[in-house]
Amino acid sequence: MPAKPSISDKTPKTLTREDEITRFVDLYGDDAPAKMMEALERQFLILHNRSQVALGLAGIVITTTGFSGRLIAGTNPVGQTLIVLGVSLTMISALLVVVGVLHLRWLTQQPGDLLRPWLETCLAYRDKKTNFYRAGIILLLVGITLYVAAIAVMLMNPTAAALPMNR
Repeated sequence: MPAKPSISDKTPKTLTREDEITRFVDLYGDDAPAKMMEALERQFLILHNRSQVALGLAGIVITTTGFSGRLIAGTNPVGQTLIVLGVSLTMISALLVVVGVLHLRWLTQQPGDLLRPWLETCLAYRDKKTNFYRAGIILLLVGITLYVAAIAVMLMNPTAAALPMNR
C-alpha cells in the first residue's frame, strides 16, 4: 500500500519564470499576445491597488503623528525612540512603494521582439515590483508596530509634562 502523502507534499511549489511563460503560452496560445497583456495588466492593477492601500496606511501614521507625536514623544526617551523609528520606517516603506511599485513603464515598452522574450521581460518587471511591494509592506508593518508601541509607552507612563493642559 503506498504511503499517504503528507501535508508538506501538498504544498504548492512556486513556478519558475520559464514554467510561468509556458503556462501563459498554454493558456492563451502563441497567437494571443493581447490576451496575455490583459492578464499581465490585471496583475499590475492588483499590485498598484495594494500599493495605494499601503500608502494610505502610511499617510494615517504620518497624519496621526502630526496631531499627537509631540505628546507621545514627551512621555520619555523610549517613547521618543519608538515614535521616531516607527515614523521613519513608515516613510521608508512609502518611498519603496512609490519608487519601486508605482514607477511606470508600459508593457508595450518592454523589450523583446518575440513572444517568449517579451513575456520574460514583463514577468521580471512584475516580480521586481512585487519585491519592492513586499519590502515596503514589511517595513510598514514594523513601523506601525513601533508606532503602536510608542502609544502604549505613552499610555502606560502618563506624566504631567505630557498632558496638554500643562503646556
